[in-house]
Amino acid sequence: MLAFSRADWLFPPFLWGNIGAVLGVFAFSWLVTCGLLALFFRGAKTRWREKARYFDQILRAKAHRLRFGSHEHEDVALRRERVWLTWFFRFWTNFASAPVLCIGSLLVPFMAFRHSMSGGVFERDYAASWLLPGLCYAGAMLLSFVLKRVFRRRRPPLQKGDFGYKLTKDPSFPSGHSLTSFCFWAMVPVAAHLTASPPNTVLKLALMGAAIVLLTGLSRIYLRVHFPSDVAGGFLIGALWAGVCLCLLPAALHIG
Repeated sequence: MLAFSRADWLFPPFLWGNIGAVLGVFAFSWLVTCGLLALFFRGAKTRWREKARYFDQILRAKAHRLRFGSHEHEDVALRRERVWLTWFFRFWTNFASAPVLCIGSLLVPFMAFRHSMSGGVFERDYAASWLLPGLCYAGAMLLSFVLKRVFRRRRPPLQKGDFGYKLTKDPSFPSGHSLTSFCFWAMVPVAAHLTASPPNTVLKLALMGAAIVLLTGLSRIYLRVHFPSDVAGGFLIGALWAGVCLCLLPAALHIG
């Protein structure tokens, strides 16, 4: 715990005095993740292709029946859609959008810094730990951008007027919403644990985060903007990146 003026939250000395090391470890962690992914996909690309197609076919059919019931008309005008369910999933897909998660990545450490300065005493570990969700999210965004352009998988076919119709030119694999949402929400209970929050609080945050991530993935499949394998890939890549972050970033932030 350190003396800390209220003006210092804009430029916290514990971070800016060590920013070179933090960025260096962050870049190293990201490159390690890319290397591990390259090794995995090199060996699994041919082996998993047919299984992924089968997986996609089954789950997309189930999602279609859930959305339209037994009516499988390709013509939008003839479909009898469960509108309330569509709006439910549209909420969750928008909740995991880049603007929302960017705001969360900035708001979470801001609130942590404010809490750390209560009483004029700065709790370094507390503030540093709550940087992890935002840092993990930033790396996930970069992974999503690069991997989409490596795989160049086409989006599921959409008709004009469908949700996400304008995204057809954006590559499909991995699901960016699934990847980034997983990384952000996986780090929230981790940060709570590192700041010695009560076990019940950590558990509640973990369950809430798991529910949000699951609903995000389901919304991308339900709205037909991603194949199920895109979502599964986003979750797996997110788990790898979050794991690497957890192993390397706390030391760079001098947490503990």
